[in-house]
Amino acid sequence: MNYSLATDSPFNTALLSPEGRAVYRIDTYLSSSTTTVKKVGGGQSEVEIGRVVWQSGRPGTAVVHGHEIYVNKSSFFSSSRTFTALNGQSYKWTFNEGSALMASNDSRQAPVATYTPATRSNPGLLHITPHGLTITGDVILSFVCVEGERRHAMRKSLR
Repeated sequence: MNYSLATDSPFNTALLSPEGRAVYRIDTYLSSSTTTVKKVGGGQSEVEIGRVVWQSGRPGTAVVHGHEIYVNKSSFFSSSRTFTALNGQSYKWTFNEGSALMASNDSRQAPVATYTPATRSNPGLLHITPHGLTITGDVILSFVCVEGERRHAMRKSLR
């Protein structure tokens, strides 16, 4: 399933279906340092599927369907991030020049999702593979965590 980002921000955007319909809405509230992800239903009703609580100097904590998942650095010098999803399996996000790949963190390294950043002519794209459709909430919340942290680090380095 392909979701395009309505705006080039993991903090405040909508994830759009290929037909252009908002499927998920992502909103960040600076007053509480929290990002919420809501699924947009028919008739535009919204149901929260999870939230990310941002902590200064530490990785964000994602809460998916009431369960916490911690997105951690794989190792001290690594830019990749690992977490255990609600299904009990470990996953890893790796980065390459702005793009990202989420795969199972085992010997199979089965692809779960990819992120392609926006260009002048195309919006950012989050692609969830059939393997990832069973954990869509975990994929989206962990994406918000890792891409949000990556962008925050880029802004800090430009100062």
